[in-house]
Amino acid sequence: MRSRCLRDPAYHRGWPVRTTRRFVLVALMTVAGLNGCRPTPSPDPAPARSNILLITLDTVRADRIGQGFTPGLDALAARGLRFTNARSVVPLTLPAHASILTGQWPPAHGVRLNGTARLEGAATLATQLKGVGYQTRAVVGAFVLDRRFGLDAGFDEYNDRIARDPQATDVLQAERPAAQVGDSAVAVLERTSTDTPWLLWVHFYDAHAPYVPPADARQRAGGDPYNGEIAYVDAQVTRLLATVDRRADAARTAVIVVGDHGESLGAHGEPTHGMLVFEPALRVPLIVRAPGVVPAERADGASLVDIAPTVLALARVSAGASPGRNLLELPSTDIESYAESEYPTVAAWTPVRALVRDRWKLVVASKPALFDLSNDPGELTDLSATKAAMVNAMTARLAEIRQRPAGTGSAPGAPLVSAETAARLRSLGYVAPSATPVAETGGIDAATAMDAWATFEAALTDVSAGRVAQALPALSRLVTQYPGSPIFASTHARALAATGRTRDALARFRDAVQRWPGDWSLYHELAVVARDLGLAEEALRAEDAALALDPDEPSALNGRGLLLADAGRHEEAARAFEHATREDPTNGVYFANLGNARRALGDLDGATVAYQQAIDRAPDLGDATNGLGVVLVQQQRAADAVPWLERAAQDPAFVEAQLNLGIALQESGNLPRAVSQYRKVLATPGPHERERDAARTLLGQLEKR
Repeated sequence: MRSRCLRDPAYHRGWPVRTTRRFVLVALMTVAGLNGCRPTPSPDPAPARSNILLITLDTVRADRIGQGFTPGLDALAARGLRFTNARSVVPLTLPAHASILTGQWPPAHGVRLNGTARLEGAATLATQLKGVGYQTRAVVGAFVLDRRFGLDAGFDEYNDRIARDPQATDVLQAERPAAQVGDSAVAVLERTSTDTPWLLWVHFYDAHAPYVPPADARQRAGGDPYNGEIAYVDAQVTRLLATVDRRADAARTAVIVVGDHGESLGAHGEPTHGMLVFEPALRVPLIVRAPGVVPAERADGASLVDIAPTVLALARVSAGASPGRNLLELPSTDIESYAESEYPTVAAWTPVRALVRDRWKLVVASKPALFDLSNDPGELTDLSATKAAMVNAMTARLAEIRQRPAGTGSAPGAPLVSAETAARLRSLGYVAPSATPVAETGGIDAATAMDAWATFEAALTDVSAGRVAQALPALSRLVTQYPGSPIFASTHARALAATGRTRDALARFRDAVQRWPGDWSLYHELAVVARDLGLAEEALRAEDAALALDPDEPSALNGRGLLLADAGRHEEAARAFEHATREDPTNGVYFANLGNARRALGDLDGATVAYQQAIDRAPDLGDATNGLGVVLVQQQRAADAVPWLERAAQDPAFVEAQLNLGIALQESGNLPRAVSQYRKVLATPGPHERERDAARTLLGQLEKR
């Protein structure tokens, strides 16, 4: 209640329009008698905009909640709405998160695979909430959600600093553990103002294979490694929620926890996820705790595309067109859930899609299959032959959903590359790609090839663990069995190179770029192998071909920079590295290479900046600490250089750093340690004759003193 005088014109807006004259007179008499103002009803204030904490759990199955090893999530579910029938739209991290942030199915936002597309032009939660004054921040746990893929749009802060192994075969799998994500998220919350509404998105990646949880988390999960990863994440979610609940704005903070996709764990023959759209890979946990929401368990269908409309409703922002719905509204019985996976196309298999309506689920790959989820939750019995009308209707609906909106992509049958790019490829000696799409139906159904895919995933595990020779026989069999598969061919070629069969790898990659000329990554990998063999001209031509297909691809830009540096073209190399750092600003390796190029040009100040940027992103990157140490020696600051070179020399295989440490020790006057360091270099086995010769000369000079 607020007190206002009749003289205040705003007072009259609070009364019903049809006020009688008698009522007004009585009111005037009453007020006159009181000789002042009296409390009067005022309009209800506009509802406050809720703060939003959005937590996404990568690769967490819906059935893992409530089993005893997720006490934090269980407690959250008891205080909010728990949706027991929620599904992903695609069992892949990047496109699933694109749908979470946009409220659109993958055909609409255009991100269909990990690492091959950038989200562009779509309104996201961050762009919309920032537009109404929200503080917007994100902390992600894996490189697959790096800013280069476009999900950073609208965020004031996008924390994606994830170290990457420059020798790794699959940088998309680079991740940081839940504890590091939790540290960053808590730090963000502590500096987020309580005076302005905020959005914080936090992504935990840990439940991805391979499953290697901390010992205590695995113990809490009864010894199961996958469940142990989830228990580990749950502890960090608990910590994050406790931080929120201690804030002054806790009462107006909504929390949404959702999985991006599940994990098959062998169901239908699929070891992990990505290839199939059966329930274990699609069903996800979904919990919403929001101001004024009465706790309940809901069994109505829900989808990742429902997250954005729900968040916008909590923020009092009008939602645009979306197939999703506000989950805080009353349950609906007229719900459909769409899902797809284009991932089988990497093996030249048929893409797969699914539609769920009530109890019925249609899965279409090389042919349709219909399942009754109420009576057949394992999706084992295909009823399509007895439900032709339903199959036809659901198939037609799938076709509508998969029709990409006008203006968001190339028309069917359009050239894969522009005429200019095709000409550029031909000038480099390569065949320009033509449109050869994988058939929507009638091809190889991934569900029938899961034995092969399981073999491939096991081989990848061996490669990642350094057991490359052990993986080669399986990869060779897969290439023979599926000669049209680019992913089997390229992985086999990389394994050949890793085991020293570089000539064989070169032949494989030369063949690959002829067979799949539209794939920039094959040209880049050809360049890497050619450089290793000293074929500089061919390597540079291949990197130029990769960049003709994707002019901003940072790995190809970096590769081109290395080749130019090899040729002594340091100014051109520096430009290539600068371009790579702009496109991928979280990669410490690219900054270290930029530092090396600037140092070669004599730009010591510029080199110092680049090395420091590299160390900021990758503190243990030896190339950067070695480079910074060398610059300090060149600047007559040898004593300052020693700690940096000691860090670089912790890697016994980095013989150049071992030698540079000796030089810094000598220049700083620590001759006994310098002598010891030079002798260490001389004792190093392997092909390091240049460093041994230098150490021999320097040691001889010291011993003559």
